[in-house]
Amino acid sequence: MESRTLVCTALLVLAGACSSPTKPSAMANITATLDMGAGGAGFAATIYAQEVHTGKTFHIVMPAGSHGLVVLPTSPPLTFAVEAPGTYIFYAVLINEDSYHFGATGCEAATKCASNDLTALDVVPGGSYSVYIGDQSAKIPPTGVPVDVPWHK
Repeated sequence: MESRTLVCTALLVLAGACSSPTKPSAMANITATLDMGAGGAGFAATIYAQEVHTGKTFHIVMPAGSHGLVVLPTSPPLTFAVEAPGTYIFYAVLINEDSYHFGATGCEAATKCASNDLTALDVVPGGSYSVYIGDQSAKIPPTGVPVDVPWHK
């Protein structure tokens, strides 16, 4: 009975009638800090991690740290998972005004940077990484496609 099942399974795979099982993806954890110039994020934003070669994009929503004239504490860093291994760039886009965006370039917020190229990070399964996003002059890519803006490791 067992050999018959194996033969039938092999024939079905060869005929394309079934697929072989896929291995679940391994994950890495990213803790992202968005700094809009005052040490944190005051507005709601979406934080993105984008794999540079495939364009696979992961994101998390950062809630607002302030609303109108009421000033609340800035949003704390957020942790989310990405598939590993991979090489990722990181950026953030404000939810209420998508023309405001920030990139992880290795440059502190509100400073003149030597380079505005996004800094890529190699991640491995089970790894945990901290990312600082604060450069408003960085170019950001469209999501879901390989990264086509300047970046480096």
